[in-house]
Amino acid sequence: MKSSSRVLLAVVLSGALALTAACSGSDKADKTDKGGAANSSAGPAGTGDARADLTNAFNKLAGVPATYSTSSAAGGNAGTKLTGSTDPAKKSSTAKMTVTAAEQQVNADVIIVGTDVYVKVSKEIPNVDAKKWMRVDSAKTSLAKLGLGNPGDPANIKGFADAIVTAERTGAGAYKGTFDLTKRPSPATTTDMIQKMGDAAKTVPFEATISPDGYLASLSFETAAVGRQVPPTTSKTTFSDFGKAVKISKPAASEIQPTNAAFLAQFAA
Repeated sequence: MKSSSRVLLAVVLSGALALTAACSGSDKADKTDKGGAANSSAGPAGTGDARADLTNAFNKLAGVPATYSTSSAAGGNAGTKLTGSTDPAKKSSTAKMTVTAAEQQVNADVIIVGTDVYVKVSKEIPNVDAKKWMRVDSAKTSLAKLGLGNPGDPANIKGFADAIVTAERTGAGAYKGTFDLTKRPSPATTTDMIQKMGDAAKTVPFEATISPDGYLASLSFETAAVGRQVPPTTSKTTFSDFGKAVKISKPAASEIQPTNAAFLAQFAA
């Protein structure tokens, strides 16, 4: 396998897990939504304080099952699309994704149960069966590199409320404002990227919607390009099926194969 292919696979796993960790659920089922994000056109009355409304929505979203859809793009050549479900209380989530990078495209599936991670990748890898799962052993890897972050906050959203700089309500259940990436990095940004962004990292514009029952229904933001070093990035995530039971389990033993050593080495502790 070419070195570029190994790098792409590393991007797939690290990026996918980070995004999966960032997408999570809510409380009781929102019966107004049958598929996509909850309809925000009839959003909650709100408190009159936009920051408080968003903080409450973030807090209500954390900790219970949901489904999600998320997409991100960096410049015009790289992007990730994911759909899946999550159960933060059980520290588990799933994702089906398409990752585009270096003029290549990879489809992958990820299952996370606790600190056990299972990956199935469409990209051809020597001695790897594309129809079986590879288990990433958390004892031999860095959880930070796997994007799992704080196991007590699998939704990976609590800090966003603390990072809000400005916020205003623009309509029923609709909000916009800015947040500070130096206080709460997003899954799509690295420490190096944030440093290169300088002061621009402290006023990143976002838009959000809140469902009629008070859950965060969508969140999108974008960062501007910084010279040639940091491309413009956009990210949008929608949430639905708040509180609906999610069944996430590990693959059967017969569906698991030994993990490719070169692949695993990308995430060594």
